[in-house]
Amino acid sequence: MKTSGFSHLHVASGYSARYGASLPHDLVRRAAERGLSTLALTDRDTVAGTVRFAKAAAAAGVRPVFGVDLAVAPAADPDPRRPDVALPAPAAAARS
Repeated sequence: MKTSGFSHLHVASGYSARYGASLPHDLVRRAAERGLSTLALTDRDTVAGTVRFAKAAAAAGVRPVFGVDLAVAPAADPDPRRPDVALPAPAAAARS
């Protein structure tokens, strides 16, 4: 059973050093078990798990959302613990 209306948009996999532990296919499997129709992968400073995530999502019928959690700090605030999350906008949404 798929549900709609809620999606985790900040999910780190084991490809995020010190920030995630589960592999992308495990994250997708658990999301599908819980009825989520969409799941994002926003690993910290890397996109290394996106191909595995996309393949697992396609196999499970879960819509993948790709992003990255970038550790960037403004010059006035050099605290690396303040990450920014970047999610690409679909072409249609970017035009509206």
